[in-house]
Amino acid sequence: MKKIRPANSYNLFTKAVKSILMIFKKTPDIIYAEEPLPSKAIYIANHRGAAGPLTISMYFPKALVPWGAHPMTEKYGKRWHYLYHIFYQQKLKYSKMRSWILATLFAIISKQLYKGVQLIPTYTDIRLKTSINQSLKHLEMGNSILIFPEDSEDGYHDHMTSFHAGFIYLAEKYHERFKEHIAIVPMYYHKVKQTIYVDKAYTIDNLRHLKGRKDKAQAFKDIINSYKNNN
Repeated sequence: MKKIRPANSYNLFTKAVKSILMIFKKTPDIIYAEEPLPSKAIYIANHRGAAGPLTISMYFPKALVPWGAHPMTEKYGKRWHYLYHIFYQQKLKYSKMRSWILATLFAIISKQLYKGVQLIPTYTDIRLKTSINQSLKHLEMGNSILIFPEDSEDGYHDHMTSFHAGFIYLAEKYHERFKEHIAIVPMYYHKVKQTIYVDKAYTIDNLRHLKGRKDKAQAFKDIINSYKNNN
């Protein structure tokens, strides 16, 4: 397992990229349901294409360690293949030419960028246990985790229809190992209004009336969707 660092200990390359991007990208408003933020938590948010992760990473006042697709931590060819075929075309619906240009460029810098933020690779098979164990190490150190649970098989949507339940599993494993509940904080990024809405902290104990992980995940999906519907 890779060495765990404080979440805000970015490498020089990541710091430089963020500084350049902040020149061109507008600072969003951040509205909190309650303060202060938990000292450590699992933050869950809508993806909103490429905009959500980028904006939260740049402007959220707390450094967060993100989950991300495992090909983005592998060699250039696999990063390019994922970006070109899956992320840009399948999920974002970009043209082949636009996807080719963006995939070719971003695949060059992505390895160092994601290394800087300590991106935790996620899997859809038994290797998910590795993601969970790495996340628990971060939480034990005091780092907070950022997860985008939306099922994006057919793209990203303003009104999300389904959540993967990996973050519920992580919260369960945290409780199992440390005998306490980890805070789960839902967030909604409103791209048009350039606003990040940060809800209050919940725990899986708040949803103990729901039996399955999937049902609990969908309950959090409904909480995040409510911010779109009410704003």
